[in-house]
Amino acid sequence: MLNTKLVTFLHSFSRFDLAQFSKYLASPFFNEKEELVHFFEQLVELELLAGKSEKNFGKLEFWKRLYPGLAYDDVRFRRLCSDLLRLAMDFTAYNQYAANPTTGQVFLLHALANTRLEKHFDGVLRQAELLQKKAGLRDADFHYLSYKMHRRRHEHLEHISPKTAAFDPIEKADYHLDCYYFAKKLEHYCDALGYRNMVSETAKVALFPEFLKYLEQSPYLSEPVVKAWYLVARMMLDPDEAHFFLEMKMLLETEATSFQPKELQTLFIHSMNYCIDTKVNIGRGDYLSELFSLYRIALYREIIFDNGELNPHHYKNIITISLQISELAWAENFIRDYTHRLPKSDQENALNFNLAHVYYYQKKYDQVIELLQEVEYQNIAYSLGSRILLIRTYFEQREDQALDSLIDSYSIFLRRNRLISKDVKQQYLNMLRFTRKLFALATFDKKGIEKTLREIKNCKSLAAKQWLLEKAGEMAGTHSTNNF
Repeated sequence: MLNTKLVTFLHSFSRFDLAQFSKYLASPFFNEKEELVHFFEQLVELELLAGKSEKNFGKLEFWKRLYPGLAYDDVRFRRLCSDLLRLAMDFTAYNQYAANPTTGQVFLLHALANTRLEKHFDGVLRQAELLQKKAGLRDADFHYLSYKMHRRRHEHLEHISPKTAAFDPIEKADYHLDCYYFAKKLEHYCDALGYRNMVSETAKVALFPEFLKYLEQSPYLSEPVVKAWYLVARMMLDPDEAHFFLEMKMLLETEATSFQPKELQTLFIHSMNYCIDTKVNIGRGDYLSELFSLYRIALYREIIFDNGELNPHHYKNIITISLQISELAWAENFIRDYTHRLPKSDQENALNFNLAHVYYYQKKYDQVIELLQEVEYQNIAYSLGSRILLIRTYFEQREDQALDSLIDSYSIFLRRNRLISKDVKQQYLNMLRFTRKLFALATFDKKGIEKTLREIKNCKSLAAKQWLLEKAGEMAGTHSTNNF
C-alpha cells in the first residue's frame, strides 16, 4: 500500500487545489527536488488522489512506474512520501496565510518595525488598516491583528525616536488586546458551560472574581464580539432574564457583518438552544414564535448556510416550527424557495416529504398521499417519517382498511429491518399500537379514551407522542401542551 497519510491528505484537496499545488511544486523557491514533481505527477496520472485506486496499488508497483529498472529502495520511497507530505502541508498553510491579506501586512510591519524606513512602515500600516476596514469585521481576530499593528507602530516609533513618548499606539494596542482577551475568555467560558449540560465532567475555565460585573462597567461591551459572548454567558447563567436573549437576537440582526460565518453560526446556535432548552421544552410555547423569528433572521443573514448550502437539520427545524405556530403559507413558500439550497442529493425527497407535511396541516389529505408516493424510501429517516405521516393521514380520513393494512406492513418492516436500533423500533411499534387502539375506540367510550390517554402520557418510548396526545385529547375533550 502507498503511504496512506500522504494520499489521505491529498484526497482533501479540490481539483483547483491539486492544480495549484502542482504549480507550487514546480517553483524552485518552494521545492528544489525535481523527483517530487514527478512523484506527484504519477499520483495524479493514476488518479490515486481521486480515491479510485488507492486500495489496489502497492508501493512496489508504484516504484516501478517512478524508476523503471531500478531496485526498490524503501528508505528512499518513504523519504519521498514524507517530503511530499511536508510540502503539501506547507502549501495548505500558505493558502491559509494568503486568505487574509491583513495577516501578510502585519508580518511585514514586524519586519519593518526595527528599521528607519518610516515611509515604508506608514504605507504598510495604512494598507493594513484599509484592508481591515474593507473586510468590515469586528471579531476577536480583528482585535488581535489591531493589537499587533499598534504594537508594531509603538516599537517602530521607539526605534526611530527613543526619547519620544508614544502613548497613542501603546494605548490602542492595549485596548485591542483586552478586547481579544475578554472575547476569547468569554467564548471559552461559554463552551465550558455548554459541556456542563452534556457531559458529567466540567471543563476547568474560570473567570476572575466579578468578571462579568467588571465588563458591565467597562467600555468593552460596546464591541460586538465582547457583547455577543457576554450575552451568551448571561443567557446560560440567568435563563429567567429574557432580556439577555432579546438583546442577543437584536445583535445577530444588526451586527451580523461584524463576525466570520462560523462564529455567527455558533452564536445563533447558542440563541436557538436557549429558546428550546430553557423555554419551549418546559412548556413555554410562546418561545416557538421567538425561535421562528430567530430562524428568519438566520435565513436573511444566511447564518445557517455552509458554502451556499442550507443545513438540512435547520431546514427541517424551520418547517417544524412554522407548522407548529400555524405559519402554513409561509412554510409552503419557504419549501419552494429554499429546497434548492439543500445538498443536491436531499432536494427531491425534502420537497415532496415536507410539502406533504404542510398539506397535512392544511387538511389537503389527497395531496399528502399523492406527494408521499414520490418519496424514495432508501433514506431511513424518510422511510420512517413518510409512513408515519401516511398513517396520520389515513387516521384523519377514517380510512380503516388502508390504515389497518399500513400498520400491519409497517410493523413487519420495523421487525425485519436490521438498520434500525431496538430502541427506535420500540418507539415506532408503540406508536402503531396506540394508533390502532385509538382508532378502534368509540367516541362515547370515555373511560377507554381516558385510560388510553394516561397510557400514552406514561409511555417513555413513543414516536409521534405529541400527535397521539392531541388525538386522544380531542377524543377526551381536553387539550395537550405543545413541545418542540
